[in-house]
Amino acid sequence: MAIMVTNHLIAGELAEPPRGGRVGWARLITSEARWNLHSDQDPKLAAFIRSETSLNIDPTWYSVDPVDLEKLCAYPFVYVKDLTRVRGPKAVDNLAEYLRRGGFIFVDPCTTSFSASDLARFKRQHTELFARLSPGCNVRELPDTHELYRCYFTVTVDDIFSADMIRAGATKPPSLGTLGVFAGERLMAVISTSGLECGWPQTPGRTAGCMKFIVNSYIYAMTR
Repeated sequence: MAIMVTNHLIAGELAEPPRGGRVGWARLITSEARWNLHSDQDPKLAAFIRSETSLNIDPTWYSVDPVDLEKLCAYPFVYVKDLTRVRGPKAVDNLAEYLRRGGFIFVDPCTTSFSASDLARFKRQHTELFARLSPGCNVRELPDTHELYRCYFTVTVDDIFSADMIRAGATKPPSLGTLGVFAGERLMAVISTSGLECGWPQTPGRTAGCMKFIVNSYIYAMTR
C-alpha cells in the first residue's frame, strides 16, 4: 500500500515521515439546518490522521454546494449527514454525475435523536435515492469482514459501540450494519448509521474507533 506509517531519524532528531500531496475532503451542504454539526471538531480528526498515517491531510475543513458540479468534483470524497436533504433537480443531477465520474459519498447521520425505526427508514430512503442517482446500482450490507474495515486499521463493532456508549444507554448491534452502494464491483458510497462524528466530542471511549472508520473509508475510496 502506498500509504505508510514510518519515522525517520535525521541529524539525530525524529523527523515527521514524508508525505504525499495535500489531500482533503468536504462536507456536502444540504437543507438540513445542522449539516455542519461538529465541524469545529475537525481539527481533532486531522491531527489524528497526521499522527497515525502518512496522509498529508488538509487541517482545514471545506464545504461544497452540490449545485456547483465543478467544485463538487474537486473533492473525490464527500461527507454528508443526510443525502436525502439535498434539494433541487440540478443538485440531484450533479450528484449523479459526481458518482459517474468516480466520486465517493460517505453518509452518516451524526445525531443522538434517532430511534431504531428512524435508522431503518434512513437506510431505506437512502437506498431509494441511490437507485435514482445511479440506476442499476446494488445496495447491500457490508459484512464486518469487508476490506473497508481492514484496509488500514482494523475496525470492529466494539470500537464503534464502546463500553462508555453502552453505559450511556446505547444498545450494541450484532454488526456494524454499514450499507455499501455498488456500481458493478465499485463501491461508490457507504450508508452508515453509527453517528461517527459524535464519537470524539461526546463519547471519548469510541473516539479512536470512529476516527479509524472514517480514515479507512477515505483510504479505501482513494485506492480503489
